[in-house]
Amino acid sequence: MKVRDIMITRLITVDDRKSIDYALNLMHEYAIRRIPVVAGSRLLGIIVQHDIEAALRRPGTIPESPVDWIMTKNPITTGPETDLVDAIELLITHKISSLPVVESGVLVGMLSEIDLLKYLARLLHSQAEIEIEVWK
Repeated sequence: MKVRDIMITRLITVDDRKSIDYALNLMHEYAIRRIPVVAGSRLLGIIVQHDIEAALRRPGTIPESPVDWIMTKNPITTGPETDLVDAIELLITHKISSLPVVESGVLVGMLSEIDLLKYLARLLHSQAEIEIEVWK
Protein backbone atom coordinates (compact mmCIF):
# COMPACT_ATOMS: atom_id res chain seq x y z
CA MET A 1 0.00 0.00 0.00
CA LYS A 2 1.24 3.48 -0.86
CA VAL A 3 0.79 6.91 0.72
CA ARG A 4 -1.31 7.97 -2.30
CA ASP A 5 -3.91 5.36 -1.34
CA ILE A 6 -4.97 7.15 1.84
CA MET A 7 -3.51 10.69 1.71
CA ILE A 8 -5.83 13.69 1.73
CA THR A 9 -5.68 15.68 -1.50
CA ARG A 10 -8.23 18.40 -0.76
CA LEU A 11 -5.89 20.71 1.09
CA ILE A 12 -6.34 23.87 3.07
CA THR A 13 -3.12 25.86 2.77
CA VAL A 14 -1.93 29.28 3.81
CA ASP A 15 0.45 31.72 2.17
CA ASP A 16 3.55 32.46 4.25
CA ARG A 17 2.69 36.16 4.54
CA LYS A 18 -0.80 35.57 5.97
CA SER A 19 -1.25 36.33 9.65
CA ILE A 20 -1.18 33.88 12.52
CA ASP A 21 -4.74 34.92 13.31
CA TYR A 22 -5.80 34.15 9.73
CA ALA A 23 -4.30 30.65 9.98
CA LEU A 24 -5.96 30.02 13.34
CA ASN A 25 -9.33 31.09 11.92
CA LEU A 26 -8.86 28.65 9.00
CA MET A 27 -8.12 25.87 11.46
CA HIS A 28 -11.31 26.60 13.39
CA GLU A 29 -13.41 26.98 10.23
CA TYR A 30 -12.27 23.65 8.75
CA ALA A 31 -11.79 21.80 12.06
CA ILE A 32 -8.14 21.03 11.35
CA ARG A 33 -5.02 21.27 13.52
CA ARG A 34 -2.30 21.82 10.94
CA ILE A 35 -1.91 23.78 7.74
CA PRO A 36 0.83 23.56 5.12
CA VAL A 37 2.45 26.94 4.43
CA VAL A 38 3.03 27.48 0.72
CA ALA A 39 4.27 29.89 -1.90
CA GLY A 40 2.16 28.98 -4.90
CA SER A 41 2.23 25.17 -4.83
CA ARG A 42 5.71 24.95 -3.25
CA LEU A 43 5.79 23.82 0.37
CA LEU A 44 7.66 26.19 2.67
CA GLY A 45 6.62 24.88 6.06
CA ILE A 46 3.82 23.72 8.26
CA ILE A 47 1.98 25.43 11.07
CA VAL A 48 0.31 23.48 13.85
CA GLN A 49 -2.43 24.81 16.12
CA HIS A 50 -0.36 24.09 19.23
CA ASP A 51 2.50 26.20 17.80
CA ILE A 52 0.15 29.12 17.24
CA GLU A 53 -1.28 28.95 20.73
CA ALA A 54 2.22 28.75 22.27
CA ALA A 55 3.47 31.65 20.13
CA LEU A 56 0.57 33.88 21.08
CA ARG A 57 1.48 33.42 24.75
CA ARG A 58 5.04 34.67 24.11
CA PRO A 59 5.78 38.37 24.49
CA GLY A 60 6.20 40.16 21.19
CA THR A 61 4.04 37.85 19.10
CA ILE A 62 0.79 39.38 17.98
CA PRO A 63 -2.04 37.77 16.01
CA GLU A 64 -1.15 39.94 13.01
CA SER A 65 2.38 38.47 12.80
CA PRO A 66 2.98 36.45 9.61
CA VAL A 67 2.87 32.67 9.89
CA ASP A 68 6.41 32.36 8.56
CA TRP A 69 7.61 33.67 11.93
CA ILE A 70 6.39 30.58 13.75
CA MET A 71 5.99 27.87 11.11
CA THR A 72 8.20 24.80 11.06
CA LYS A 73 10.41 25.41 8.05
CA ASN A 74 11.44 22.58 5.73
CA PRO A 75 9.19 19.99 7.36
CA ILE A 76 9.78 16.28 6.95
CA THR A 77 7.85 15.15 3.87
CA THR A 78 7.03 12.01 1.98
CA GLY A 79 6.04 11.20 -1.57
CA PRO A 80 2.82 9.68 -2.88
CA GLU A 81 4.63 6.51 -4.01
CA THR A 82 6.23 5.91 -0.60
CA ASP A 83 5.24 2.64 1.05
CA LEU A 84 2.76 3.33 3.83
CA VAL A 85 4.92 1.45 6.34
CA ASP A 86 7.87 3.74 5.55
CA ALA A 87 5.68 6.84 6.04
CA ILE A 88 4.46 5.48 9.38
CA GLU A 89 8.06 4.91 10.44
CA LEU A 90 8.82 8.56 9.59
CA LEU A 91 5.95 9.72 11.80
CA ILE A 92 7.13 7.54 14.66
CA THR A 93 10.85 8.28 14.32
CA HIS A 94 10.37 12.05 14.19
CA LYS A 95 7.46 12.10 16.66
CA ILE A 96 5.27 14.12 14.31
CA SER A 97 1.55 13.88 13.62
CA SER A 98 1.47 14.48 9.87
CA LEU A 99 3.50 14.41 6.69
CA PRO A 100 3.10 16.78 3.77
CA VAL A 101 3.13 14.73 0.56
CA VAL A 102 5.32 16.30 -2.12
CA GLU A 103 5.87 15.23 -5.72
CA SER A 104 8.33 17.00 -8.03
CA GLY A 105 8.54 19.89 -5.55
CA VAL A 106 4.75 20.37 -5.48
CA LEU A 107 2.52 19.78 -2.45
CA VAL A 108 0.00 17.12 -3.53
CA GLY A 109 -1.43 15.86 -0.24
CA MET A 110 -1.19 15.32 3.49
CA LEU A 111 -0.97 12.16 5.53
CA SER A 112 -1.89 12.40 9.22
CA GLU A 113 -2.29 10.11 12.20
CA ILE A 114 -6.05 10.47 11.84
CA ASP A 115 -5.93 9.31 8.20
CA LEU A 116 -4.02 6.23 9.33
CA LEU A 117 -6.46 5.53 12.18
CA LYS A 118 -9.44 5.84 9.82
CA TYR A 119 -7.78 3.39 7.44
CA LEU A 120 -7.04 0.98 10.30
CA ALA A 121 -10.66 1.21 11.48
CA ARG A 122 -11.90 0.34 7.96
CA LEU A 123 -9.51 -2.64 7.81
CA LEU A 124 -10.58 -3.93 11.20
CA HIS A 125 -14.25 -3.46 10.35
CA SER A 126 -13.92 -5.33 7.05
CA GLN A 127 -11.94 -8.12 8.77
CA ALA A 128 -14.67 -8.46 11.39
CA GLU A 129 -17.27 -8.82 8.64
CA ILE A 130 -15.21 -11.56 6.99
CA GLU A 131 -14.89 -13.44 10.29
CA ILE A 132 -18.66 -13.20 10.87
CA GLU A 133 -19.33 -14.56 7.35
CA VAL A 134 -17.07 -17.55 8.02
CA TRP A 135 -19.06 -18.50 11.14
CA LYS A 136 -22.48 -18.28 9.47
